[in-house]
Amino acid sequence: MTKERKIVYACVLALVAALFVLGGLFDLSLSDAIYEPDNFMARVFESVGCFPPFVIIAATFTVLFFDLDERKSALLLKKLVCVACVIGDYLVFGFVASGTYLEKLLFRALVGLGAAAVLTPLTFLALRNVGEDKRKSLLLVLIFGSIVSVISTLLSCNVLKYIWGRPRYREMVKAGDTSFTAFTNWFHINGFSLHGNHSFPSAHTSAASNLFVFCAVTEVFPYGKSRERRIAFIAALYTFIMAYSRVVIGAHFLSDVTAGFFIGFLTYAVARYFFFRRFGAAVNSEVEIIANESKEGPWDDPSLAEPPVREEIDLSSDDSEISEILTVKEETVIDETEEREEVLIEEIGSDSVTILLSEEDHKEEE
Repeated sequence: MTKERKIVYACVLALVAALFVLGGLFDLSLSDAIYEPDNFMARVFESVGCFPPFVIIAATFTVLFFDLDERKSALLLKKLVCVACVIGDYLVFGFVASGTYLEKLLFRALVGLGAAAVLTPLTFLALRNVGEDKRKSLLLVLIFGSIVSVISTLLSCNVLKYIWGRPRYREMVKAGDTSFTAFTNWFHINGFSLHGNHSFPSAHTSAASNLFVFCAVTEVFPYGKSRERRIAFIAALYTFIMAYSRVVIGAHFLSDVTAGFFIGFLTYAVARYFFFRRFGAAVNSEVEIIANESKEGPWDDPSLAEPPVREEIDLSSDDSEISEILTVKEETVIDETEEREEVLIEEIGSDSVTILLSEEDHKEEE
């Protein structure tokens, strides 16, 4: 782990701690001040803003579809499994994204199928001309992102929601609790709740923070730190907008979105440290082998002789002076394997002669 990354992680921890303190003090008053149930931006983000984990998982199976070894058995079955996983992933997205505004399951399923119909072909087109070496590296990042998404958003946040049982701001408003007697602080666990009271933590904010997984592209691609900083900035900006929209619409309090971000970012940081230590080196070695296959020259075959070496032969003499210019001789030598061609060039200057020899010829001369 680099020094810069350690500093970033320390700053994030300090920010999260400060926000939890502020949330404990001003959760209710902040929601009172900025609550706008009809805010258009907040409604859009509530509907489709949770896309990152679903797109990451779907893209993982799409790359696997391309990357399956055609020599393996049951290839068709494996490809069908990949297609089914992509469709299933987007169906879950449809149920989650439209759950607030669409009650009928059929309409919510249609939203998911529509997302699959639009996004899957775009992913196929984007990957169609990607080389095998880049595809393997991209697959590693996507698998990492899928693991982070499942652990942080789809499991941790949703499990904690049922355990915490914290009422949402808009639920109290809808129930007519104008004095907010049902309000509880973020550190108070109310107990298991199956229907409603799922304010803490914010799964939408955790989903937005899953975009940070793309900072890990620098683990497998030769990108500089500037690329990682740009990705981190975009992920942080999107997470902030998502968190703000969730508080504005009354779905969460400040401490809820802070917890959602912290769960997503912490899962990313820990998983990145262990995941790429375990798999990064192995995949990079395989990628290098694939990339070098197209660059092999005649000297890459160990059965062939070593490439020619240059040797300087000094012909200067105190007794005589070279006064004529010899012509350049060129001859082609083809070895028994007919795999390489050597050119013997002899050049004589005023002070020295440069001869291009193969190691075999050099040994014969000695």
